[in-house]
Amino acid sequence: MALRAFLALVTLSCLLVTGAEAGAPTDTLRATFAQANHIITDPAMEDRPLDRLVAIRALFSKVFDFRGAAEHVLGPEWKARTAVEQREFTSIFSGFVQRGFVYWLASVAEIDANGVSVAYLSESVQRDRAGVRTTIMGRGGRQIRLDHLMVYQGNHWMVRDITIDGVSLLTNYRAQFERVIRASSYRDLVVRMQDRVGSEMPRPASAGAELLGAEVKLPYLYEMR
Repeated sequence: MALRAFLALVTLSCLLVTGAEAGAPTDTLRATFAQANHIITDPAMEDRPLDRLVAIRALFSKVFDFRGAAEHVLGPEWKARTAVEQREFTSIFSGFVQRGFVYWLASVAEIDANGVSVAYLSESVQRDRAGVRTTIMGRGGRQIRLDHLMVYQGNHWMVRDITIDGVSLLTNYRAQFERVIRASSYRDLVVRMQDRVGSEMPRPASAGAELLGAEVKLPYLYEMR
C-alpha cells in the first residue's frame, strides 16, 4: 500500500494528459488521473512495482513539454547550442525534473485510501496557453497550491511549468542554471545534471515505501550543489 501511495503521488506530480482528445485543460487533467489510477490499482501490476513506475513515467515523458521547458530554463544559452546539444539537454533535463520534482512532491502530499485529494480552483485559457489552479492536501492537513501552466500543441494540452505555493519550478531552475554557467560553463552544468540524474533514485522519507532498496535521499529541488 505504501508503494501504491507513492506511485499515486508520482502520478499526481506528473500532471499527466492523455492527449487522446483536446478538451478543456481542467477536464483533461481530471480524465488523466482516472487513467493513471487504473495503472496504479491494476491487480496485474501489484507484484510488478517497477513496471508500474515505468508505465507512469512513460506517460509523464510523453505529455510534459520538456523541450519548451528546457528552452525556457536555458534562456539565451539555448540559441547558442547546436541542435544536437539541444536534444541532449532536453533529455537530461527531463530526467532532472522527474527526479527532483516528482520525488519532492511524493514526500509532502497526504495519502489516504483514495489517494491524493485534489481541488480544482479555476482555469484561464488564452489561445494556446492555459492556467489551471489546484490544491492538494499536504501532510498535516496543509493545503499545497499547485498552479499548472499548460500549452496547446499537437492537438492536445501539455504541461509546461508547475508553480508550487507561488514558486515557479522553471523560474527557479533557470536561476540556478544561469549561476552555474556564469561561474563555470555550460558543459559543467550538463555534467552536474548528469551526475544528479544518474545518482541513486530517492524515496520519500515520510512515506516509508521501499523503492529499489534505496536509502532515503530527498533531492534538492531548487539548488544545484
